[in-house]
Amino acid sequence: MRNKTKWYTFLLMIMALALILGGCSEASSNMDSKGNGGTNSATTGATEQMSVSENKAVTATEGAAASSAEAPSAVGGSADGGSVGEIAAEGTGTGLNQKLIYKANLTIEAVDYDKAATALRNAIHQASGYILQFQDGQYNGEKSSTYTIKVPAAGFMDFIDRLDGIEHKKFERQISGTDVTEEYVDLQSRLKAQQVVEQRLLAFMDKATKADDLVKFSEQLATVQENIERLKGRIRYLDNNVSYSTIELRLYQPEAGADTKSVEDGLGGKMSQALNDSVDAMVTVLQGLLIFVAGALPILLLVAIIGLPIYWLRGRHRSKQSFRAHVKPPIAPTAKEDGQEEDPDQPKG
Repeated sequence: MRNKTKWYTFLLMIMALALILGGCSEASSNMDSKGNGGTNSATTGATEQMSVSENKAVTATEGAAASSAEAPSAVGGSADGGSVGEIAAEGTGTGLNQKLIYKANLTIEAVDYDKAATALRNAIHQASGYILQFQDGQYNGEKSSTYTIKVPAAGFMDFIDRLDGIEHKKFERQISGTDVTEEYVDLQSRLKAQQVVEQRLLAFMDKATKADDLVKFSEQLATVQENIERLKGRIRYLDNNVSYSTIELRLYQPEAGADTKSVEDGLGGKMSQALNDSVDAMVTVLQGLLIFVAGALPILLLVAIIGLPIYWLRGRHRSKQSFRAHVKPPIAPTAKEDGQEEDPDQPKG
């Protein structure tokens, strides 16, 4: 009996141990399944977040690339920047919001004045510019003309390079720029402030019931509107000068052969120069004398017309007086002097 009881007890213990081991394995399997599920969910969420972040990063990168690709076309040149024309275009762009005014002073000594003037007008037309002022003339055999030209700022340097292509002996240029961004921003701020004051004064005038108040508001409004127009005019002036650059140009051609004329050295050259100077001085004196005679000729004729008859009459009168002085009348006989006899042959009386 004792052996059976022990054996039975041993079997019960084995079954109980088997049940315990089965429950533990089940719990561990459930826990593993739950843990794996949570890990998968977390991994999925992280993956989705990473994909979203990557999409945003790609979008931002594409936007930056697009912006960098569009930037050169927006400012009119590469990011390195180079010519003055590109800088002027950047000044007119909305990206940097800079206001730059460019001006150039050019001097061109042309080989053929007429051809150079024609090429200049063609260059102005091709650059979509216009002539603001023009003056020409010829002094001492030299043909010369001055221009004040306005060209678009974007083609400022291209226009100067085109002028450099004109056939010339000498080409001088001086380029300067002025940054008016600060003044432009200040003008816009003042304009907005004046416009706000204008709106307030208009509102006060609508609500005014007294004639005195209405008159005061009207005077103040007139002053504010005058300031607004002055600010707008200055802004328009700056916009025009920023959009169109100014070029002061002098085009000339010296007298033919003037560049080959040189001063000779030595005694012979100095003697020749002195002789030429003497001849020139004599010619100048003769010219002045002829001019004086031509100017005094009417007066000389008048003096001759009046003076010659007077001179002739005075000469005749003097000749008569001299003739009378030389011709004496006969002397009449006198009575017999003391101790002398009268001549019987001599008539009396």
